[in-house]
Amino acid sequence: MPRHDPLDATADFLGSKGFAAARFGMILGTGFGSCVRAVEKKSVVPYGSIPHFPVSTVKGHEGNLVFGALGEASVILMQGRIHLYEGYDARQIAYPLEVMRRFGVEILLVTNAAGGLNPRYEVGDLMAVRQHIHPIGVKQMGDLTSDTDGEPCYSASLRDSLLQISIQRNQHVQQGILAWMPGPSFETRAEIALLKSLGADAVTMSTVPEALAARRLGMRTVAVSCISNVWKGQAGETVDADDVVTTVESAAERCSELFRGFLLRMATRV
Repeated sequence: MPRHDPLDATADFLGSKGFAAARFGMILGTGFGSCVRAVEKKSVVPYGSIPHFPVSTVKGHEGNLVFGALGEASVILMQGRIHLYEGYDARQIAYPLEVMRRFGVEILLVTNAAGGLNPRYEVGDLMAVRQHIHPIGVKQMGDLTSDTDGEPCYSASLRDSLLQISIQRNQHVQQGILAWMPGPSFETRAEIALLKSLGADAVTMSTVPEALAARRLGMRTVAVSCISNVWKGQAGETVDADDVVTTVESAAERCSELFRGFLLRMATRV
């Protein structure tokens, strides 16, 4: 008796909803959901209706899988992601990327909201990720840590292309090292001090598991953080989740134009 493959059921269902081959994938993090407005000829499917697909439960994550076009570029977008702190494991977090790969995605653009640790950053800045740090050990990462040697998770050539587009559009984009903490609580003062001592410029609760999964699947990845707040080291500093969403939403329109320009450029390259 043939073994049932969940990916077959997922892909068949999405194919019936208009999904087809796409070279590009995007993961839209907290507050980035409005970037979907730039996509044309959309097919929008809620996660909860897709067989075997994990469901997002976090505010600011709409929970839709979207297929469409940005100019000549066909793209599959996650309008909202899932996180380790929602109770999912690393393999479940990787599943949407396996679905994208089944449809041919080769290049992945990942976004997130991140707390700024570099004092030179300002609220609303964009940061292209050069490297990451995940200081929580390997147990929670499952088999995603099995092939982290060799090529970096984040493509230098893709990042350079993104930065060239930002210069053309007169948009300043930082470059930095992103730390990942599993959440859901924001970091303590001691954790912030640790991450800064390790060289982190910003910290998020996502992206790293997805970048590791994408690397294992043979995708090339570029990641962009929106700095939603900046740690100044002052007593009594707090972070409000609603403020994080509002900050990223206010930056989403200019981010959308940047991403559109990036995808249009990459679509003309082999």
